Amino acid sequence: MRTLIVGAGALGSILGGYFAAAGADVTLVGRKAHLEAIRAHGLVIEGLRGRRLVRGLRVLEEPGEIEGADLLILAVKSFDTAETLASLRHLRGRVGAALSVQNGGGKDEALAETLGADAVVGATTIVGGSMPEPGRVVYTNDGMTWLGELDGRPSARVEAIARLYRDAGLPVAVVPDIRCAIWCKLNQMVPAATLSCLTRLCLHEIYLDQTLAALFVELSHEVAQVADRLGIPLGDFQGFPVQTLCSLPFAEAVESVRGRGRTMRERGLTQIKISTLQDLERGRRTEAEQTIGYVVDLARAHNLSAPRLLLFYRILRGVEAAHEGRRAGRAGG
Repeated sequence: MRTLIVGAGALGSILGGYFAAAGADVTLVGRKAHLEAIRAHGLVIEGLRGRRLVRGLRVLEEPGEIEGADLLILAVKSFDTAETLASLRHLRGRVGAALSVQNGGGKDEALAETLGADAVVGATTIVGGSMPEPGRVVYTNDGMTWLGELDGRPSARVEAIARLYRDAGLPVAVVPDIRCAIWCKLNQMVPAATLSCLTRLCLHEIYLDQTLAALFVELSHEVAQVADRLGIPLGDFQGFPVQTLCSLPFAEAVESVRGRGRTMRERGLTQIKISTLQDLERGRRTEAEQTIGYVVDLARAHNLSAPRLLLFYRILRGVEAAHEGRRAGRAGG
């Protein structure tokens, strides 16, 4: 399977590296410095599974050079989606399957508009990583990836993609309603990103704290009402049992979140920082608008009350605007 990963940041590089190490035909598209380091020295993956060096990866800086692929995985930051997809329009009809492992909402619709609805496979993931320097990524969360056709039908191409993950030793599951999985991840990612950016804490620390765990549950309920209004059922998935969390009595739900924190601590998962926080700490643009803002906008459009989420989102956007002002000031001399 000719696999093209567009957006060779931390997540895209981890996936591409593991696929290639298992013998898959992989091409990475990413930023110049990272790709040059991979060309010169190979891709270094460190973290949960130890250290490995992956050589022989094909890399491309210009998407226009791509002629086609059996599988295209979109892994760019959500705010880069429009520009990236504009550079891939020539691939319409030349891609067997396209999926997004991005955090933001509306990702599948954007893929369909560019590559055609028939090309799009639904996907969501909680694999996590960071990139401390070009050519080196750190695997921080050995999480599950969920796959499925958007209309729920079984298909050979989804099974082939799942096999690619399994051959690479990466956790994967095919689900009958991928929309449910996508919204369940969003239900947990939005509170986690919001509270991470406000507190600057690692994920397990948020889960462990009584007050923050309570806020997490309250934010989860605000996101859940949006999914309900859209007619998307919630379920329980490995790593985020959303249906259970949203149906438990409040005190029990809070204790279940704190239980996650204890489990993470026991497993040594004490270095996980949500990608939105990683970007904020580095003074970079974040995906808050495409993730938290996406839910806020939907709540507003459907006349739903999400007061905590709206307040926290406005604070985060203010912080990000201040960072943007600093960057502009430095650029202006």
